Amino acid sequence: MTEKEDYQRQIVEYGRKMLNDRLVRGTSGNLSVIDREKGIIAITPTGSDYDQLSIGQVTLMTMDGERMEGNAPSSEYSMHLGIYHARKDVRAVVHTHSMYATTLAVLGKSIPAIHYMVTMLGGEQIPITPCYELYGTQELADSAVDTLGEKYHAVLLRRHGVIATGASLPEAFRRAAVVEEMAELYYRAVAIGEPELLSVEEVQAVAGKISNYGKMQS
Repeated sequence: MTEKEDYQRQIVEYGRKMLNDRLVRGTSGNLSVIDREKGIIAITPTGSDYDQLSIGQVTLMTMDGERMEGNAPSSEYSMHLGIYHARKDVRAVVHTHSMYATTLAVLGKSIPAIHYMVTMLGGEQIPITPCYELYGTQELADSAVDTLGEKYHAVLLRRHGVIATGASLPEAFRRAAVVEEMAELYYRAVAIGEPELLSVEEVQAVAGKISNYGKMQS
């Protein structure tokens, strides 16, 4: 299997995982991975049926959006390209319509620091884009890029869904799953009462612990 085919295989594998883990339904959502050294992006083709998607159907394109192989790319390809151009640390993007996160997105609500895992996505909240933009447009791409900034690894797209990023496709997928977990937790907590949020000091303590996670202590 060539490197290009391996990237296409990853798209097929994680597309099915998105469907099986109920982060998407039907043909909604999309995902991509980039080989920055070669300037090649593998992305789900438009209207992907994840259960039927084959390696040869997965789109390969350049950083300029030129299709090289496979079917026509996802209608959201400009959002993926925009993130790759803006964030050199990102090597994979996952876009989902997971139920709880999208529920909050259509309510126009970000996810505050209700749990320490929120901070693992880059800050004291999971932010939401400032306004609704039509899917597949440059305006949506620009809004996602601006809201991610240099800080966040995932954001809610207002009245739309979720964008999560990572240094690899498995990492981006895990972050998309964390967004949904935190969204469900927030939804359920608010349904019962007023959740206690982490303080600024508590958020900073978690951030410091995360930065040292897995490192040897002298």
